[in-house]
Amino acid sequence: MKSKSPQPTPPEPETPPQDSVPAPAPSPAEQTAAEIASLKDQLLRARADFENSRKRLVREKEESLRYANQSILADLLPLLDHLELGLQAATSAKDAASVVNGVKLIQTQFERFLTEHGVTPIDALGKPFDPNWHEALGQEPAPEKPEGTVLHLRRRGFKIGDRLLRPASVITAAPPTS
Repeated sequence: MKSKSPQPTPPEPETPPQDSVPAPAPSPAEQTAAEIASLKDQLLRARADFENSRKRLVREKEESLRYANQSILADLLPLLDHLELGLQAATSAKDAASVVNGVKLIQTQFERFLTEHGVTPIDALGKPFDPNWHEALGQEPAPEKPEGTVLHLRRRGFKIGDRLLRPASVITAAPPTS
């Protein structure tokens, strides 16, 4: 008996898939309309992002301004504490000298605080009057001094860096009378 070898099965004929039918190419008008729609969407998103960024920056700026002095004010609080302690001690002090010494200590602390924050006094006494740094309150005759020399300091002036914070209030030497 002869055995029969299995015969190969013929391959199935390939049928083209239904999806392989090429879609008609969009017309130039359809392409343009799609591109316009895409660009409009991008523009709307960019506008929204810009508006959100603008609102965020305004909010951050307001907050920054609101709390800009927080550090300086916190540094001032110990001076207030010492002033309160000085006032309490002054009510029970037996001599004025101890009160004066306490007030001088607070003044020294306050001047140190100003220096640490970049505030320096304007040196005015004996200097020529400078309207950029000084405010003239009046004049006095001073024959031994040149005209415009600062004779008296009524109120100290201060600057922060190179900017005027408050001018020094001064009395200057009057021009010589003939």
